[in-house]
Parts: sequence; C-alpha cells; structure tokens
Amino acid sequence: MEDKNLTRRQMVQRMALAIGGTLVAPTVLLESCSFDPDTSTAGPERLAILDAIAETIIPRTATAGARDARIGAFIDVMIRDCYYPDMQEKLNAGIQEIAVEGKRIMSGPFWEASQEDREALLRDYDAAAAADGSHFFCTLKELTMLGYFTSEEAATDGVVNYEPVPTRYDGCAPVDENTRVFYSNI
Repeated sequence: MEDKNLTRRQMVQRMALAIGGTLVAPTVLLESCSFDPDTSTAGPERLAILDAIAETIIPRTATAGARDARIGAFIDVMIRDCYYPDMQEKLNAGIQEIAVEGKRIMSGPFWEASQEDREALLRDYDAAAAADGSHFFCTLKELTMLGYFTSEEAATDGVVNYEPVPTRYDGCAPVDENTRVFYSNI
C-alpha cells in the first residue's frame, strides 16, 4: 500500500507549483487576446505591399479601411507565426509575385498605384483564387477579412455589431437601421 503522507518538502513544492500556476495563467491568457502590430518583423516595403493589398480588398469609405487597422502587420505576423513553412513560402512567393507584377504593369511600386489600378491587377488573382481554392490569394483575402473584422477600428466604426453574450436582455429596446450594437463598457 502507498504511503499517503506528504513530507514538508513535497508540500512546499506542490504549493509553489499551484501558486505559480495561478499567477502565470491569467497573464498568458490576457496576452493572447491582444495584437500588437509592432511585433511584425517585416520591413517597410513588405508592410507597404501588405497594407496596399488589404486596402484594395477593404478600402476606406465612411468607415476605416484595412490600412487604418494596420492589417498588413497582422497578415505578416499571422504568416510568420501561424503557418507551416511550406505555406509560408507559398504566401511569401505570392506576395512577391504581386509586387513584381505590379511594378511591371504600373511602372512603379504596387503600393503607390491608384486604387483602381490595384483593383485591376488583383482581379486576375481573385479569378485564379475562385478557380483554385488553394491559391495563395484566397488565404490573403481570408487573413485580411479576419484581421479587419476583429480589429478595434471595425468595431468602433460600427462595421461589426457586437453584443456580449452575458449581458442584460432588453426585449423592448428601440432599434433601427442606424443602431450601433457595439458595447465597450465591459
């Protein structure tokens, strides 16, 4: 039969482990909920082309665009931290292809071209992505939308209607087409 008595040393070790876990766990969880665009290690040209691609997909209108939400940095961090090396190579090669093709067609950097010229170039990539679901441009569009629709800019401009689940239910609240449902008082 096993001895169920703990020595003083074992008890101190277990208490240290339990206390350490309760101090570290909330910090790790809270840090995982925020995105700092400054964690991107991309150079200014890479960020410029990623921002231009994202801004072409979601341009600024009455609400903030993808460039305002710094989606280029988001895309760079996601590619670097969340994809396997083979997919990273595919995405980076695609981004480089857009940069080279844009410079060739527009006789200047892709990110300096007008919105219409960038749209014309990206329509070809979008058509190729529609024909082939594994095309790199599908992933770039998905990352752009993910970054934008989870950004603070989209939420505060009323693009995203957010109502937290554990909240008060008011069945008689007046609502019309201009009602914003984003709450920041939590």
